[in-house]
Amino acid sequence: MSISLLALAIAGQAAAPAAAAAPAGPQALFDAGSTAASDGRCAEAVRYFDQLEASGATKRNALLAATVDVRKGRCLLDGPRAAEGKAALARGLPLLRGKGEDFAGDVYEAQMALGRRAQRDFDYAAAATAYADAAAQSKDAARIAALLRVAQMTMFDHDGRALAAADEALRLAAASDLGKKNLAAVQTIRARVLLNEGRAKDAYALLKDSLTKQGGLTNRVGASDIATRSDLAIAALKNNDRDNARMYLAYTGAGRVQNTPFTSHGAIEPPTCGEGGLTPEDEAIVEFSMEEDGHVSGVAPIYATGGRDKALAFARAVSDWSWRAEDAAKIPPLFRVATRVEIRCVVADRAPELIKPLADAAEAWLAEKGAGAPAWADRAPAVALPMQRAALTAATASGDRLHQLQAALAVGKNPVKADADKASAYATARAAVDALAAPTAVRGYIDIEDDTSSDRSKPETERKRLRALLARPDLARDPLTAATLRLLIAQPVFTTRPPADADALLRAVADEPSFPTQHPLKIAALLQQANLLAAKGDLAAASGVFARTGLTGEQCSMLGLQPAMKRAGFGPSSYPAEAIRMGFEGWVRIAYDIAADGHTVAPRSVIAYPPFIFDEAAAGMVRDTRYTSTFRPEGALACSGEQQSVRFLLPGGVPPA
Repeated sequence: MSISLLALAIAGQAAAPAAAAAPAGPQALFDAGSTAASDGRCAEAVRYFDQLEASGATKRNALLAATVDVRKGRCLLDGPRAAEGKAALARGLPLLRGKGEDFAGDVYEAQMALGRRAQRDFDYAAAATAYADAAAQSKDAARIAALLRVAQMTMFDHDGRALAAADEALRLAAASDLGKKNLAAVQTIRARVLLNEGRAKDAYALLKDSLTKQGGLTNRVGASDIATRSDLAIAALKNNDRDNARMYLAYTGAGRVQNTPFTSHGAIEPPTCGEGGLTPEDEAIVEFSMEEDGHVSGVAPIYATGGRDKALAFARAVSDWSWRAEDAAKIPPLFRVATRVEIRCVVADRAPELIKPLADAAEAWLAEKGAGAPAWADRAPAVALPMQRAALTAATASGDRLHQLQAALAVGKNPVKADADKASAYATARAAVDALAAPTAVRGYIDIEDDTSSDRSKPETERKRLRALLARPDLARDPLTAATLRLLIAQPVFTTRPPADADALLRAVADEPSFPTQHPLKIAALLQQANLLAAKGDLAAASGVFARTGLTGEQCSMLGLQPAMKRAGFGPSSYPAEAIRMGFEGWVRIAYDIAADGHTVAPRSVIAYPPFIFDEAAAGMVRDTRYTSTFRPEGALACSGEQQSVRFLLPGGVPPA
């Protein structure tokens, strides 16, 4: 609503003389701020409204103050001043709501903004309330957008609200002249509600009608077409029609474009069972967008078994995913806007890497020296990276060596950093360690992590680098650094066996006098020693060494110890013939355990892109993989919580559509 600041002043100060009316400056600020807010130029709007409040004009009239609070507040919700925005809306909305029709538009926009904020925060209950309030501020077709949001926020609650909202939106859309494609978009949301209610056949029929309204299966697609076809694929699968599920998915472009989020390196982890009540049987389809810097946004569960808590547990896990900015830039914009994955939980998280005790020691020393918790703690890697770079630049400029070291280590370990960042970050970290006279363990951690001069995919090259570090007197004298190096050198890697001197390396760690009995490196060394003895047939000696760990047969090491792969189950024949025929490429993360005899146990897909296509093939490949035997009393599991990523790539790349 466009209002005159002068009119507001008169309404609030009827007896005031003309000279008391707001001056031209505040009126211009009010108009400019209102226009910018309406156009979505929120940074500009907030700047104008801040200046208007600083002029004192809002202090002289309650209605003006409330209007500014609401228009400015809804803009603040999208940025770092979100808490301030919520407070402003809480102040301003009651007064504007009481003005009825005159300010219904402001109330509607504010409630939609509150709903979007709550949705991004995964507070679907608050989002549903806000969207329902927005719908109540509108009439006829203007209610449709808010009603569809209510349906999406409540479709995992199974209490009838989602279907009621979708039905009302569809009724209004049918009664309005919105065109076939808009009507199809409304039908697609209603069908999604039906899918989550277990009414796959009804959803399938409605989605097929939506597809017809959109012009059928063509090679020209937009976001609405992709949503309908993707939902059709889910409905077809739930109706046990895998052939049509694959066909509809093919016509979304998923797995059939040259660059997707899953053809490049990313920091991707599934949720752990138990979060939000998740069980291994639960599954979801989650949609997300990828921003240019590689961080994930717009995460939304599309289909999920179970209720709202489970759906949101899956969505929260995806919200922490990240990719390198240079890889994100290669992905076509349409597929950055909306990508869908099939996702399940893992029963057990992967064990920490062998270097974790050394990393913990470095972090503990930084904390002891007063580095404090960094601002990027608990942020997704792609969100954290620019913060880490900025902190590194600031600390370097000010000569703050402690925080320079903290930031340099963070950049070096960030999984989505650019290749050029790694060497420079660790070089800076070394200089800071020298200036601070940091303990040898901190220097050892940096030198082990900085593998820019090596290639970890070539085990012998990497072992040579690690042996060179162990030969340095300063690192060899530090028990924690030396033990970490010896364990890393002694480990079997992929298909390579342990080195000839593995027993001596492991014995030195197991017998390290400065370590307590249950030190994780000592336990890891003892377990690997037991494996070597068992491989030689000396089961009695292996049993004795295993007993020193203090573990039961069912317990695993506190650190990641994986047997060497003896036989890979991967080969050209593993590629599903139907996927080849339809031109699909894809990526699957498989979770599994390893038995003491080297067989894989219960492999299952936990992340799959595109959904439905490669799950069974990838699980079969891991099922056929064999590892070297591992000593465990009574043949218990050797490793639990293992994960393997499998990428399916066609020779010559994806064929043109």
